[in-house]
Amino acid sequence: MCRFISIYIVFISIFLTIAGCESTKTSSTTSKTASKEGSSTAKPTTTEKKVVVTPSTPVVDANLAPGMERDVLTLVNDYRKTKRLPPLQTNAAIEYQARRHSMDMGTHRIPFGHQGLSFRMKYIIEKVQGVSQVGENVAYGNLSAKAVVNGWIKSPDHRQNMEGNFKYTGIGVTRNMQNQLYFTQIFAK
Repeated sequence: MCRFISIYIVFISIFLTIAGCESTKTSSTTSKTASKEGSSTAKPTTTEKKVVVTPSTPVVDANLAPGMERDVLTLVNDYRKTKRLPPLQTNAAIEYQARRHSMDMGTHRIPFGHQGLSFRMKYIIEKVQGVSQVGENVAYGNLSAKAVVNGWIKSPDHRQNMEGNFKYTGIGVTRNMQNQLYFTQIFAK
């Protein structure tokens, strides 16, 4: 029991050190795109490092928010329509990865961001025939679906993914016990 408590205390200390810079933010978003051939914003590699301090169980509990996922999809496709772009089609394999990533961020298994994108990309390329490029937008905070999508529209990198020549999407939204929402939208073509 003492060993478990000391490991837990070490993890909390490390987590607070890592998360200290983010503690004053109420919301945040990031965007990344990667392709099989490579891209200017990210290149997937097989040497991506995993977080060593990741606990085997979540630090906090979280639940999926499928209603918010539908709202985000509707708003993104409405935006794409204004740009004369075809609507994105949902895909179960991509949705699984988006939900898993949001759940991992929401339960603090991994930090907020794009950690593991190359693994999600590899999974999607293997499961969805013909996919060669993957993009990802993430956000967190006490935000509505409309606020998240509007924030992504205002950000050039997020907007680039939203306006990209993508065919498929998967959206994952998680609400943790601290009432924080974590959003992941993955795009694929």
